[in-house]
Amino acid sequence: MNYLFKGATLITLDPPAVELGDLRVAGGRVVERGVGLTAREGEEVIEVDSRIIMPGMVCAHTHLYSSLARGMPAPPRAPANFREVLELVWWRLDRALDEETIYWSALAGALEAARAGTTCLFDHHASPAHITGSLGVVREALERAGLRAVLCYELTDRGGAEERDAGLEENRTFLAAAARPGLFRGMVGAHASFTLNNHSLEVCAELMREFDAGLHIHAAEDWCDVADAREKHGSGVVERLAERGALNARTILAHGTHLDAGEIALARGAGAWFAHNPRSNMNNQVGHAPVEAFGEKLALGTDGLGADMFEEARAAYFKGRDAGLAWGADEWRRVLANNQRLASQTFGLELGALEEGAAADLVVLDYQAPTPLAAGNLAAHLIFGYSSAAVESVMVDGRFVVRDRRPALDVEEVYRQARAAGAKLWARMEEIS
Repeated sequence: MNYLFKGATLITLDPPAVELGDLRVAGGRVVERGVGLTAREGEEVIEVDSRIIMPGMVCAHTHLYSSLARGMPAPPRAPANFREVLELVWWRLDRALDEETIYWSALAGALEAARAGTTCLFDHHASPAHITGSLGVVREALERAGLRAVLCYELTDRGGAEERDAGLEENRTFLAAAARPGLFRGMVGAHASFTLNNHSLEVCAELMREFDAGLHIHAAEDWCDVADAREKHGSGVVERLAERGALNARTILAHGTHLDAGEIALARGAGAWFAHNPRSNMNNQVGHAPVEAFGEKLALGTDGLGADMFEEARAAYFKGRDAGLAWGADEWRRVLANNQRLASQTFGLELGALEEGAAADLVVLDYQAPTPLAAGNLAAHLIFGYSSAAVESVMVDGRFVVRDRRPALDVEEVYRQARAAGAKLWARMEEIS
């Protein structure tokens, strides 16, 4: 289907731009932008009435498998530190996942992402009891939702060499399948330095070279990751990656909360990306990342706390202010634009602009500004005004996944099935010590 959006407020994040105009979409791409465009045969004309059209939001780090965690029973005892949070909560959850719960958690998470205006997800998956084929299940759910995504399986030594090797093969299989054009790409997934020995990092590096891929890994989320690397290997978290050949310009270092200046410089020198996850960091009480040192390749993720990037950017701004960070709204506007750059780099397709040839991954916002909206104050409206509540329609690759606030999915059916799957998941978690 081809579309002509008439009378829109067209917005891009970087460079910041706000202007009235029309937008023509065909074949999954923006094909024309201007004022007073006339309809062509076969086009559907959509009168936008000055509502905002902007490129879709991108989440640089999430865990769709955590979608069924909301409201789950408390762990057997209160975690005393971050490692116990993993052991008593998240590692029990991921080990309880099976094909059914992987699917419904991914579909429920994708539905909520779409309703929040997020069109592309960088997902980091783990399901130790169901490794082989798991990324295919996630992909199936995301295809049904209509979203764009970059997937990987979390390699780790926690379950021994057999599980590690199965995770490696799952990454390899998906990377090969996602190499062709489409809405999916792959990365090499890894949990964190403290759950990976040197050989495991080396096999990650080999796979990265085989597919010219990046590594998606948690890096220094908590101090325990740094302490483990120093005590066991005599080097830092990022140094270990570099020494084993697992650090490149496509790598995503999630969190980076406890990276020191030398490690940050090493990562920046390799061109790696940093994915800041402020709400997760606050929730896990691991500290505030030194985002001001991360440079031009700083992006935002949610670490599985949904995929609402309007909310995440707002949390990043206010947490930064509270932590004494001398950043205003404009810095976070640029970070959100970096998310779109990351996705553009990964797909080899422009995902952050409304120009000819760019992907038609678009969000329509019904945002009624009480004050003038212009390029110079776009960042302030973004942080203090925009929210996912204003998302009216969402398009991915030229197809509506949400239109007039109605998702293409059967919302009631998705949530009914997700609730049933969640109950089964929680019951299995109770059986895992």
